[in-house]
Amino acid sequence: MTDALFLREDGRYRPTALAGGPWTRGTLHGGPPSGLLAYGIEQAAGSGLQPARMTVDLLRPVPAQPLELETSLVRSGRRLQLVDAVLLADGRPVCRASGLLLRAAAVRPPPFAAPPGSRPEGPDGVAGGRFVDPDRMPPGVRVLPGFHTSVEARRVSGRPGEGRGTVWMRLPMAVVAGEPLTPLLRVASLADFGNGVGQIDVDGETGCINADLTLYLHRLPVGEWIGIEARGMLERDGLGLAHTRLYDRQGPIGYVTQALMTMPRYAG
Repeated sequence: MTDALFLREDGRYRPTALAGGPWTRGTLHGGPPSGLLAYGIEQAAGSGLQPARMTVDLLRPVPAQPLELETSLVRSGRRLQLVDAVLLADGRPVCRASGLLLRAAAVRPPPFAAPPGSRPEGPDGVAGGRFVDPDRMPPGVRVLPGFHTSVEARRVSGRPGEGRGTVWMRLPMAVVAGEPLTPLLRVASLADFGNGVGQIDVDGETGCINADLTLYLHRLPVGEWIGIEARGMLERDGLGLAHTRLYDRQGPIGYVTQALMTMPRYAG
């Protein structure tokens, strides 16, 4: 098996089995398309500016088939760039993103401007494994293999389905085969797990799926491990939010917000 989420073939990007999602057979997890869109944004923006915000709209289930990646430079200035990216399947948009990049400058912020909170314990000294381990599921519960069964995870707090938790995660594969795994690609691919860590088990047969994600970074992560501290919230109409704080070993790095709606779990 390849150690990448996508293979570049004839100008398109073919997802591997590692990119599969948990909800429907033949569709992708939200993380790999987000990582591929981040790759397109980085390629279009070039160097010199730092990613500050990335918003992803999951327009429809992303099929496990070769995808086209198109980017456009909406605004290019000395201190700010705005890049749009879209993934297409058979010429039909399935996922899009907008990336905001800002120019950094060395300053001495006052103490009150520091990001609040210390990082969670770990990842060292915390037991690890896969985010979802099919071998440890209750009898009769089936799990589709894919991205969620491939990434490394070390849970600090919370239990699956109870709506909140803290997990350290590591991406053990490249996003695009042959391309370096940059800090943005690493965190953009894992940001979708906010809903996974803060997943709400409604009644055993129903969970929550996110239709988007917005990632804000006040700095890029350092190192391989990303800390995800998430909480899911759900109203009686079946709509809600997942709010996530992100960390690396040095401390806070940003936030993720996702719009949620209920979804029947895979039962095939």
